[in-house]
Amino acid sequence: MRISVIIPTYNEARTIGALLDEVLSSLKEMPQHEWSVLVVDGHSSDGTGDIVREKVSKIGTIHLIEEQAKRGIALAYLTGIDHVLHVLYADAFIEFDGDGQHDPRDITRLVEKFEQGFDYVIGSRYVEGGSVPKDWAWHRKFLSRFGSMYARLLLRLPVHDVTSGFKLTRTKDLERRIPLTPDGLLSRHYAYKIHLLTAMVRSGARVMEVPITFRSREHDASKSTWRDIVESLKVTTILWWRKGSNMSLGAVHK
Repeated sequence: MRISVIIPTYNEARTIGALLDEVLSSLKEMPQHEWSVLVVDGHSSDGTGDIVREKVSKIGTIHLIEEQAKRGIALAYLTGIDHVLHVLYADAFIEFDGDGQHDPRDITRLVEKFEQGFDYVIGSRYVEGGSVPKDWAWHRKFLSRFGSMYARLLLRLPVHDVTSGFKLTRTKDLERRIPLTPDGLLSRHYAYKIHLLTAMVRSGARVMEVPITFRSREHDASKSTWRDIVESLKVTTILWWRKGSNMSLGAVHK
């Protein structure tokens, strides 16, 4: 199977080189698949693109798309998804944030469930075996948990970590399952995760969660903001309103 890892970046020059090395090392543990890594850089000003370009010149499985402006994480992923669908012809892709908080060693857990036939595999911080950084402030832990619980209950989603950004998606029938154009998304920022998850569940996709270790950022603070929290609540409410109480719970897999 062809599997692509999509990594959006914005000013990650201090970590992207080491992160790509980590990812490639983990992918070598799964030689049964044909791998590619696609970095979508949002017009970084710190030389992130230069570092990735040097990697591309040496390693044929790494690809780079450089956007002309920072347009938001959702549009970066849409750009990457379009590329893996129509250029790399991947059977699946993995959304993997470029800030170092996702552990590449957890990729194998997602791939194992894909091999078992699941369509949408979520790396979860909130199932048994998953974790968040011990140095997270109490309010960040509360908001993350509350946000996932609110969306899970209101939208009747069969997952614990609704806002996870570490996911594997099977590409078969994808274009009928989820909105793949900017106009189709309810958010261009982190709340897009809730929209796509809900669309996958409502389309009948087989969804599975696996535990992951969510790491601390090595440099700088988290890029999520209060705007992202408010927007997540807004997107959740819109999705609930669109479907209302008639929405199916979806298939729960454990």
